[in-house]
Amino acid sequence: MYLIIGISIAIITIVFVYIYRTQTVWVESEPYQRISKEPTKALVVVYSRTGNTMSVAKEVAKYFDADLLKIDAPQYDRNLKGQMLAAKHADEEVTTTPIQHSPVDLSKYDLVFLCSPTWWYRPAIPLFSFVENHDFVNKSVFLIMTGNSKKTDEKTGKFETLVKERNGNLLDVLFVQRGRIYWQKTPEQVNNEVIDALKKQKEIWTEIVKKTEE
Repeated sequence: MYLIIGISIAIITIVFVYIYRTQTVWVESEPYQRISKEPTKALVVVYSRTGNTMSVAKEVAKYFDADLLKIDAPQYDRNLKGQMLAAKHADEEVTTTPIQHSPVDLSKYDLVFLCSPTWWYRPAIPLFSFVENHDFVNKSVFLIMTGNSKKTDEKTGKFETLVKERNGNLLDVLFVQRGRIYWQKTPEQVNNEVIDALKKQKEIWTEIVKKTEE
């Protein structure tokens, strides 16, 4: 009996430590720098709490040689307090929270990629706040979400409605599952899935980019 209890406690402890680590450790990725020196009409906006979505955003930026804008939200820091607050706010479907990022003039861009982790089946709150704070008039918007669970049309639909209210046109949503709590794809596997998905849309995106360059 004591042996079974001991084994059970050990398993629970290992699971807790693994989950805590996946939510508090930053996943490093290669620095991003645009190849071209010419101005771009494409912008990638990313909020990433643990670095997984940041890695994806960099791949998207490379693919389109786009500018990259990182959003910070210190209240959702990579510790237990930050994790609990993020979960609470996501469950309550909060859409407004303080965010920090470099100054950006969206009027310079025509194509905007919004990259976010998935919190309670929808984009993370800082991304909602970014959209709330900006005018997306005449912008083609593409939402990319990564996560361990799934997205739902109902939850994501509210984000699409917000983009429309801010005068943007949300063209499509790409969800890439990183795995589950008990198993994770490597960043390379996730990035490859994103690039494959973008390649399938190559004709559409190429046409959009051409139009924005005219």
